[in-house]
This record gives sequence, structure tokens and C-alpha cells, in this order.
Amino acid sequence: MPAFLKLNMNMQFQAAKAVTDVEPENAQHLTRQGVNLAEDGFFAKAVSRFDQAIRLQPDDYTTWYNRGDALANLKCYEDALESFDQAVKLQPDSYAAWTFRGVVLIYLERYQAALESCDRALAIQPNDAEAWMFRGVALQRLGWYKLAYASYERAMHA
Repeated sequence: MPAFLKLNMNMQFQAAKAVTDVEPENAQHLTRQGVNLAEDGFFAKAVSRFDQAIRLQPDDYTTWYNRGDALANLKCYEDALESFDQAVKLQPDSYAAWTFRGVVLIYLERYQAALESCDRALAIQPNDAEAWMFRGVALQRLGWYKLAYASYERAMHA
């Protein structure tokens, strides 16, 4: 193996190690690590970091939101829903958390609840394209096609 390749691999290893080294006394640091791990596609490791952060600081909206996102990427939708429920409890005006709570509910085939969650998001942020789009998905799955198309139209112009 060429020396530059070994050096590059060593640098990548050191960078990965720096991301995953834990400072257990710092919940914000653990949350940042979880976000970085999730961005790199290491969702299970990210959830582990979020869980550690929650044990230290159980009322942090950002950690719960990101935990829900990572769990959804792992297709653990019930657990993701619990995380988004906690996120909206901590920050009820988070249209993003209401929207992605709706997405998880769509995956769980709970379309009426998904519609209600997207409507909550839109009550907070009326021009959020994602909330309009997922509202349309929920409506379509409920068989309310005209309303679904109207939501898709709003999503395109939001």
C-alpha cells in the first residue's frame, strides 16, 4: 500500500475517533456527536449518543428531535414517534417536529393522525412546503384525492 494511502487512512481513522470519543459529562457534546454520526449515515451509533445525552439532559428539544430523525432512518417508527412526541412536548411551536411526526405517522399508516400533525405544523408555519406535501400524502392515503392535490399544489408554491 502506498504511503500516502496509509497516511490518508490514518487521518480518516483519527477523524472518526475524534467524532466518536465521548465526553459523558457534556450532553451538548453528545448531541453534536450524534448529529455528526447521523449525517455520516451511522444512525444506530447516533441514537446511542442521543440516548446518552438524554440521560444527562432529558429536556433538550434538539436531542429528542434528532433522535427521532435517526430512528426514522433506521425504520424504527414507533420509537421515532415517541421522540417526536417528546420534542413537540418540549417545543410545541416547532413546525419541523410536527411535520416529521406526521411523516412517521404516515409510515405507521396512521393517516388521520398524520394529517392532524401536518395541520399543526401549518398552523405554525403556513408556507412550509414539506408540511403541505406530507399533508397531501396523508390525504391521498385517506382517499381524499381533491384535497390531496390541493395540498400538493400549495407545496409547489410555498
